[in-house]
Amino acid sequence: MSTSRRRFLQSSALAAAALSAPALSAAEKAAAPAQNEDPRMKYCNEYYFKEPSTFRFEQPFDGGILQEGTGYPILGTETGSDGIKRLKVHMVVKYGGVSNFQLLGPDGKVIAGDFLHGSFMTTVLVKDRITVFKARGTSKGKPVEISCRVIWAKNAYKRYRCYIDDHSFCFRDIFQKQYKSIFDCFYFAKLRELNRMYKTKIVLNCFNSTPQRDFTLSMFPDKYKHEFEDNAQWLRLAFHSENEFPGEPYREAPPEKLAADFDLTAAQLKRIAGKAYTAGLQIHFAMVRADSYQVLADRGVKMLPTSGRKNPNTGDKFCDFMLPNDITAYIRDNAGWMDPKSGIIFYNGGMPSTCEWIPVSQIEQLQHTKLDNPKQNLLVNVAGHEQYWWPFYRNYIPNNFAQWSCALRHVTEHGYKPIWIEDGFFGGCE
Repeated sequence: MSTSRRRFLQSSALAAAALSAPALSAAEKAAAPAQNEDPRMKYCNEYYFKEPSTFRFEQPFDGGILQEGTGYPILGTETGSDGIKRLKVHMVVKYGGVSNFQLLGPDGKVIAGDFLHGSFMTTVLVKDRITVFKARGTSKGKPVEISCRVIWAKNAYKRYRCYIDDHSFCFRDIFQKQYKSIFDCFYFAKLRELNRMYKTKIVLNCFNSTPQRDFTLSMFPDKYKHEFEDNAQWLRLAFHSENEFPGEPYREAPPEKLAADFDLTAAQLKRIAGKAYTAGLQIHFAMVRADSYQVLADRGVKMLPTSGRKNPNTGDKFCDFMLPNDITAYIRDNAGWMDPKSGIIFYNGGMPSTCEWIPVSQIEQLQHTKLDNPKQNLLVNVAGHEQYWWPFYRNYIPNNFAQWSCALRHVTEHGYKPIWIEDGFFGGCE
């Protein structure tokens, strides 16, 4: 990126932020940090303008999840004399500015290859789930070394994950009506009907309180626990956020805030639903600081869905778990990526939109933008939100059940099997 281009984008980002910020007093202006110390500038540098290193693994992408049959850089498989299947991967390393270059395998042995126009190319075979390769050399008289994690989700197959966000109304309804069964609530009855029709496994991502804060999960009785547990083979409850508002509750929140909200809500869900509780969740607005990933991993979270988005008005990224641009760009075009510290996998399973926002007449066609993409079509999501099911909600969709039924029927007819995202590596692979 040219210096002028960088400065233009940086100034545009700061200008957009300044427009939304309150005016500063003279004293505040005097105490304000210089531009290069501005925390907004730090965010821009860290997440938007990070230049790719000239010494890097070009292929495969470090930490990217590889699955058979998804195309380059995968070149196929081979079965060795030991009967073990291995994945054949094309490896490309950019070594600009590095002399005495060597590529090392997981056993520490030097791997032969070809040098061409500043790139080293070779083909490697991997047999394990995670295989680490290293490239080393000398730059400006000093030794340099980088590594690449090749991650193989073995024996992947067509599978789908179904989850619904933003739950609180259904719990309030049951509490207020004191139903004999949770399925006396029309919402749970409709979900059970979807399960009976398509064998769907459904996760309900839950708030601790309603938007109006007229109800909290602590008010919900535990007398339905046995019923939740009796249906845990297809219905489970998970943490989403403490409340619907504010939006993006964990974008700027410290790890302690996320931990407290998670523990509060999870404790109530476990009391209410017992073994129907799951850590296979989605976070409200899919925004969490990187220093909070370990909070989620420590509580059993293994995978989080995101494809990353960009606000068309400000250019600001959202729904991307604060991941750097190069990683969100990779996830948008591929299956997923594993964070090296927490071990959490961020994956691209999203269909073009959630069920309630697509007319029945367009669902099948739009789903094929994902189902026909070999790099992304082995793991997909069928997802939506609870609010649109309720007649009192301002954006109620009367035809919601038909839209959900169409989406689930279509993936089922195309050979997709329902999964719990926490069952097995990368949603059920080896």
